[in-house]
Amino acid sequence: MKRRGPKPLVEFDGTVYSCRSYKTEIPDLKAMSRFEALQWLISNTTPRGHSRPNPLAGFKGAITIS
Repeated sequence: MKRRGPKPLVEFDGTVYSCRSYKTEIPDLKAMSRFEALQWLISNTTPRGHSRPNPLAGFKGAITIS
């Protein structure tokens, strides 16, 4: 059976993240070090809200990154 509705939300440092899975257990991020908390957020969540557009989008082939 599929779960319906939004996935659990996590707020850390003023930013809201949504969990990648309904089964994810959210630890106490305030008790962790900042580095450990950010590692957990990267591996278990996705950021929510509006993303900024790419500032280099209009340049096309004028700038190359190697």
